[in-house]
Amino acid sequence: MVSKFYDRSFLRSAIFRGGLLLLLVSPVIGKDDNSSTLSELELAKRDAEDFAKLAKLVKPSVVVIESVDRLGREGGRGTGFVVRGDGVIATNFHVIGEHRDFAIRFADGKTFRPQSILAVDRDRDLALVKIDAKNLPALELGDSDKIDPGQAIFALGNPLGYSHSVSRGVVAAIRELEDGDGRPMVQVAIPIEPGSSGSPTLDLEGRVIAILAIKSGGAMGFGIPSNALQDLLTKQNPIPMNKWLTIGALDELEWESVMAGSWKQRAGVITASGLGSGFGGRMLCLSHARTHPIPYELEVEVRLEDESGAAGLIFHGDGKDRHYGFYPTNGSLRLTRFEGPNVFSWTILKTLETDAYRPGEWNRLRVRLEKEGRIICSVNDQVIVDLLDLSMKEGRIGLCKFRSPSAEFRKFRHSKRFPQSSIPPALVKKIRRISDSLNENSDPSKKDLKDLVGQGQMASQALLDHAGKLERKAELTRKLSEEIRERIVIAELASSLAQEDERSVDLLKSALLIARLDNEDFDLESYLRKTERMAEKIEGGFPEKANGEEKLKSLVFQLFQEMGFHGSTLDYNHRSNSYLNEVIDDREGLPITLSVLFIELANRLDLPVSGLGLPGHFITMYREPTLKDSNMKGREILVDPFGGKIVSRKDAADLTGYRLTDDDFEPAPKKEIINRMLRNLIRSAEQDRDSKARLRYLDALLAINPKDNYMRAMRAMILYAEGRFARALEDIDRLIEENPESPETAPLLEIRDRLIEQGPQRP
Repeated sequence: MVSKFYDRSFLRSAIFRGGLLLLLVSPVIGKDDNSSTLSELELAKRDAEDFAKLAKLVKPSVVVIESVDRLGREGGRGTGFVVRGDGVIATNFHVIGEHRDFAIRFADGKTFRPQSILAVDRDRDLALVKIDAKNLPALELGDSDKIDPGQAIFALGNPLGYSHSVSRGVVAAIRELEDGDGRPMVQVAIPIEPGSSGSPTLDLEGRVIAILAIKSGGAMGFGIPSNALQDLLTKQNPIPMNKWLTIGALDELEWESVMAGSWKQRAGVITASGLGSGFGGRMLCLSHARTHPIPYELEVEVRLEDESGAAGLIFHGDGKDRHYGFYPTNGSLRLTRFEGPNVFSWTILKTLETDAYRPGEWNRLRVRLEKEGRIICSVNDQVIVDLLDLSMKEGRIGLCKFRSPSAEFRKFRHSKRFPQSSIPPALVKKIRRISDSLNENSDPSKKDLKDLVGQGQMASQALLDHAGKLERKAELTRKLSEEIRERIVIAELASSLAQEDERSVDLLKSALLIARLDNEDFDLESYLRKTERMAEKIEGGFPEKANGEEKLKSLVFQLFQEMGFHGSTLDYNHRSNSYLNEVIDDREGLPITLSVLFIELANRLDLPVSGLGLPGHFITMYREPTLKDSNMKGREILVDPFGGKIVSRKDAADLTGYRLTDDDFEPAPKKEIINRMLRNLIRSAEQDRDSKARLRYLDALLAINPKDNYMRAMRAMILYAEGRFARALEDIDRLIEENPESPETAPLLEIRDRLIEQGPQRP
């Protein structure tokens, strides 16, 4: 408490000698009395000195809170303060962010990572955070019910990034905000800027009476009364950080980190950073997957931030210090046997340099384990190690990293035997012919494109391999490979939605295919399996003999409370919220992506849940099956996955701002759900001015809905603006052919004539 280290007699004398005494005596000071003028200046000087001393006493209790954004990059900055000496920090909820990582820095430069989130009040925008520290100088909370308008106050915070800045002002009023919830706020005449949020507002005895939260313009703003924070201190419900940090958190069902360090997983890529606690900065990420009996193979693609680092595969691990490791280090490939925690228990079995390893790029590492201790290691399909070692014969598999530079991993897998892919000679010949004919003014023929798409992913990989050999045309070949990959994904997406029976449409797979348009790194099948595991875990938490409604409520609680899935409030328009794989990884998304996951989990648990495409919002509906020979509908329960709760029809109307009818509560077809997800991405791409991405989403929409002339016209205009006249002409011809008498046809005819006059242009 403040009384433990603040001298209250000093504070009282400061008030008397300072501002309040000055207010009392200044009206009777004569303007022409030199001695009185000196006295006034002296009092003002003393006033400033006393405030400086008070601010100096409070400063050790005020912290800078630095958060990260959705991608783990530097995010926002705000303020907090010590409210309890055993390491409890108070701040605004929006400062720490929903399930974001953040650091807490004191004025002396000491930085702490949070241990847990002790309590949050989203409605009042308050949060309590616990750090590993003791004997901290805590600020005392005052009674905000006794605040008087006009009383002097001051605040310490980090406005505009200027750490521990002091501001002075007065309480303007106690009032309710027009768009608030009826609870009072402290209106303050004090400067508030970005970074001020969470700043303690103190009276002249150093007691916190409000927490700055809202800027209303100029030097006026609002703070949350300190009594609301006092209430929160009595309602703690600690959440450990490993449960709170859903953004980029490893899936505990798949991985276990060992020897500290930081492991993050997003969009199919695992990133290892920092130094592990093992010798040489060693840190491990162990797979929970059950390994196959020997013989078996495992592989991963790895990319080092810097070649002075080292990272790769481990196998035959005991979960602690013992394991084998195969990894690149300083430009070489190394196989090592680790039998303990220090350098004396390591044995380097082989270190080799090879041209097959590509520094700075993704490299595929593979280990094959044969009987009788044979270990075969390869990089990019070239075997570089083949030896016998019987020291360890079984154990866990996973990833490792050493030293400081970070590393990225993708496409980790293991199997009894990986299929040996071979490209047919005819396809190789075709790719060479197509690649040799590429230039700035031509596209492959429609027949060639169709043939390549028919070959599946093999065609994309073959094109990439060929691009590596032909340096002169590598860029053009990669572009074609990406187009083929996109077309393959789009063709698969369109095919998945072309089922006559709505029940045959795999909504989860279709939504993941949308994400694959922009992100080829993640393994789609692994996310299908991950969803199955989530459903199994949730089912295990159902009450015994539960009925459908009880199961649904358990699903809502487990998914949104225990697992932490939530709506994105800080990065709502970020495209990651539309990629279902990243929504599953980060446990954060849009109403529609969270709804898709909720629907798919519910259906796997035999709960009949559908999507509802309300105006401007998307929710889900559970409806019990109707009774036979009855026209009555079963019981209806609405769930808002974005808010993570059950809602009524009135609540649903409030979420949209529209008056809803019974028609609005008819289930949305799965195809329309996918269309809506793609339209969301088109809007995001427009905001980002990313015409290439917008074109991808339009291609997908038109593959699903070929008769959507509005989207076709939009695509034609984008292609025309990019100078891809041949493809633009195809769309324009089709629009004219389908609507020859339409008034909109005249400008299309003019554009077509102009394109024909210009002749062939670049694709």
